[in-house]
Amino acid sequence: MKIIRLLEIMRSQLNKLQEMYEVLQQMQNAMVESDYNSFEKTIEQQEKILAEVRSQEKERIDILKDLLQSDILPEKNVLVKKLFEAEPESDLSLQEEYHNIRNSLVNVVGEIENLNFQNKYLIDHSRKFIKELVTNLYGVKNQKLLDRKV
Repeated sequence: MKIIRLLEIMRSQLNKLQEMYEVLQQMQNAMVESDYNSFEKTIEQQEKILAEVRSQEKERIDILKDLLQSDILPEKNVLVKKLFEAEPESDLSLQEEYHNIRNSLVNVVGEIENLNFQNKYLIDHSRKFIKELVTNLYGVKNQKLLDRKV
């Protein structure tokens, strides 16, 4: 049953995105602690997780297209209704589970976006601090050299 497979993929995506959130927290801690090795490890972990999420998302879209038999997806409310009408063995509990997983995915993605914004802020301010420090150490005369390297 394709609906069951769709729900399995969405659960797996949710687990991977929660794992991504934890990795981003580790990255933030590594930045604050200036632990370059941990920072590099978190980047590698992120790349692996993103690759898995991408492949799951492609599979999820393929299943949706199969279920709806259309390349153009209708509006959100109509989509869910059509989705569960297309699968004869689907019931109300599967529809509720779909909505619960979808809402959880939206929440986790929002948390990831927030953490990414925080990490970007840390990186930007770290770069600014380093630039000012080097400018103070080497003086304004070497500003062109500094601009190239930072």
